[in-house]
Formats: sequence, structure tokens, C-alpha cells
Amino acid sequence: MLIREMNFSDIDRVRDIAIAAWRDTYSSFIPEEIQDKVLKDAYSNEEMDNRFKFSLNLVAENNEEIMGYVFFSGNLSDKDVFLESLYIHPNHQGKGIGKQLMLTGVANFKELTTLSLTVYKGNRNISFYEREGFKAIKEINGEFYGQPLVFIMMKKNLLNME
Repeated sequence: MLIREMNFSDIDRVRDIAIAAWRDTYSSFIPEEIQDKVLKDAYSNEEMDNRFKFSLNLVAENNEEIMGYVFFSGNLSDKDVFLESLYIHPNHQGKGIGKQLMLTGVANFKELTTLSLTVYKGNRNISFYEREGFKAIKEINGEFYGQPLVFIMMKKNLLNME
């Protein structure tokens, strides 16, 4: 498996992975029409252009097949970075790809001390983040395109990373 920086030619495959992962992960508590709106906006050409300008974007690839991706928001010299998105195609989950994407991304930041993320309550993948050392900081009631949701803020201290 190769982990590399994402390039523009990867965008369509990343969008396909986002759709498959969202359907697999969120369909039990986010209606499909809300998912469609989120995915359309979050992976629009404008948003993807912004990610290339302001985020670290990595893909996991094997035999030229992209299996997953990660977006980190933050400057490479930031101490606090936000894990914006980490999605693995459902056919490739449970193989350590997410962990490798996260570790490779973290290694790119020079003085990183904490990594933060937001996850939807009810997402079965919360246990992955807990195994990786993230702790729930707080829950926030909110809404996403009119859909009421509870967001869980999680943070990981990287000073004592193995």
C-alpha cells in the first residue's frame, strides 16, 4: 500500500469513496437526501480546490486503486490540527488503512501536539478513534441541512504518541 498526496486526478475516485462510505456509515441516522446535499457541497469543485490550497490531503492506494483518503486542516507548523475527513471504502475497512493514513498525515506536521475531530454521535466508527487514543471532549446538539444531529468533539494528545 502506498500513501501519497492526493492530486486533482484523484477527485472523482475520492468522491466515489465518500458516497460509498457515507451510505455505509450514516444511512441508519441521516436520510439519503441529506447525505446527497452534504456530499454535493463538501466535494464540489470549489471545496476541493480549497482543500488543495489549505489542507493536507492524502490517499491510500494499492495497485493504482484508491482505497481511502484523509484531509487535515491546518498549517504544517501548527500545534493543533483538525482531522477533517477520514474515509475508507467499505470494501477495504478493517485493514489498517485508516490508521496508516492518520499516522502518515500526522508525521507531516512539524510541531503538532494535538489532533482534533468532530464525529456524528451514532457513527459506529467512533470506536476506531477511541482505539487510536482520541477522547470525547464534549457533545454539541446541532443540525446538518435541517437534520438534527449530535456532534462529538474528540481530541488526541500527540506528545506521548508511540
